[in-house]
Amino acid sequence: MGIQRPATTWISALLTLLLILACTPPASADTLPSADREGAERLFAAAYSQFLARDYAQALENLDRALSLNTYFVDYYLMRGLVLRRMGRIDEAARSIRYYLEVRPRDSAAPRILERFWTEDLHLKEFIAGEAVQSRISSSKKDVKKVFSLGTLNTLGIKGLGKTSSFGDGVFIADTFGNRVLFRFPGEEALQSTEADAPVAAIPTGSKGLYILTEQGTVLEVREGERAPIELGRIPVMPSDGALVSAGLMVVSSAASRNLTLYSTPGLEYKGEIAFPEGERLFEPVAVAVYGAWLAVADRGNDRVFIQSLRDENLRFSIDAPSPRDLAWSSLGDLFILQEQGGVLRARISFSRRMAADVETVLSESEQAWSLFSLKDRVYSIDISGTHIWEMFPVPLGDAIASLSISNPSISREPDRESFLMDACVSGPFITYMGMNRAVTSSVWNNRLLGGDYSARTQPDQGFTLFFKPPQTIRTNTGEGIPAASGKDLLIALSQQWHSRRGDVANVVVAASTVFSQADIIQFASFCLQNRIRIFVFADEPPSVELIRGSALTGGEVTFVPNGVWGPFPEYSSGKIRVVLPTDESSSGFPSRSTLSVYLDIGTVSMRDWIPMWPDLL
Repeated sequence: MGIQRPATTWISALLTLLLILACTPPASADTLPSADREGAERLFAAAYSQFLARDYAQALENLDRALSLNTYFVDYYLMRGLVLRRMGRIDEAARSIRYYLEVRPRDSAAPRILERFWTEDLHLKEFIAGEAVQSRISSSKKDVKKVFSLGTLNTLGIKGLGKTSSFGDGVFIADTFGNRVLFRFPGEEALQSTEADAPVAAIPTGSKGLYILTEQGTVLEVREGERAPIELGRIPVMPSDGALVSAGLMVVSSAASRNLTLYSTPGLEYKGEIAFPEGERLFEPVAVAVYGAWLAVADRGNDRVFIQSLRDENLRFSIDAPSPRDLAWSSLGDLFILQEQGGVLRARISFSRRMAADVETVLSESEQAWSLFSLKDRVYSIDISGTHIWEMFPVPLGDAIASLSISNPSISREPDRESFLMDACVSGPFITYMGMNRAVTSSVWNNRLLGGDYSARTQPDQGFTLFFKPPQTIRTNTGEGIPAASGKDLLIALSQQWHSRRGDVANVVVAASTVFSQADIIQFASFCLQNRIRIFVFADEPPSVELIRGSALTGGEVTFVPNGVWGPFPEYSSGKIRVVLPTDESSSGFPSRSTLSVYLDIGTVSMRDWIPMWPDLL
């Protein structure tokens, strides 16, 4: 009996303790949060609708609220990744997809999405940093009348060509022996002319205005709204060529004086000289071309071309080029070099490594070619009489940077032909190549390969142009602009404007003096690329390579006035995608089977986008 009594006491004590633990609520710190599944699903559905309408900030906010109501909502991470990608935040988007795959490693769509995000991020960072673009050049002879939109019976009538230049779809031709300048401002169709005594170069400002340099050093200006030039003054050199470095600075080369000098515009105040190392023969700068904060100078006397930084006089490198006559930068940062004998070289420039990755002949049969000029991603070589012209444009090699974005899906319920219909926009730097090739569309939904069709929109695109200004005031025709002292300020303001204007933004004008971090400029360029917004850079100072590359990536360019003429988008860049559904198909749960994968290929340029498709919610 004495042995059993302690055992009975011990069992009673244990039962009492278990009863107390069972009746006592656990501490709040140890309690797993209760899930409000219905509330989370309502917020998720709202975020889904906002994503389809391209209201990204609101979609992200509702996704985060949905997760707070149900921390087990794994689908949040995939949806969040798709939203973040559209916002240009590719690193965060990839992390979100990785989190999703940790829980659902068997998902069929997410691995492909993640791989694409990584590829896009890598190519974008290399491009923005200034790496040479992988491409080959297609060259051919063209009809002068078609290039310059001349009538059947009209000719340029050039007596002796000087330099040619361009902005947007505008062209500017100095007829030195004919004592006149031919010009077509951006957005106009007909060529006009104005008289000038032996003009050497016509330099557009990016609007409906230009500067004219004459052989004797007289500088003229054609102002917006005027057609007759006014004289600004005279510089003490005999110009061979000239170019704007920024909105208030011009560089002039003189083969006669053997120097490069800088002058303010429009005041023509002397701002200094750019010195170059001596060669075996006398320095003979016959041509200049500006690419952001980099200046290319053709030294005919020493058979070479200098690439000089405008921000650091100690940064320069050179390219061997026999008898260079003229220079032109493409939008992608390739330097084209016209030689005395008529051949054209293409140097692929790596700005990050300060070197030419390679130099090749891209045009050899162009006798009497005299001048180069670029139009978007095309470069033209024109002969001394203006009767022959050759076109060169890049063809992408390997993976090309481009973007497809889908929005506003709907269901078309035709008899025996139920289809998904979606708005689509396409953006990328290979404008000419993509405009020449047909779009081929395919898709995957519910683990089935489906066809597709892309129809380009025929009516002109409309949209707002946003002007972002640094701390100093830039007055534009549309008002003061939006303050943005830094890249972070700009990204915040752009997101707000995108939301308030419901995504109706076509162009962004940003001042070159705006301070960007590398991460900010990558996010800025990625957001604009994903949403088909063109970046135009107002050169209140020489723009960085990163900023000018972001501009080229989206189809914009550098302008020397804050309110320019931006021109139309390429015809292929927006339209409708139709995906015909099989008659036996039905929707399933998000995300793997219901994620529509759309593949749009234009030539060798491959684009991808993903969008959850629930017919019941459309």
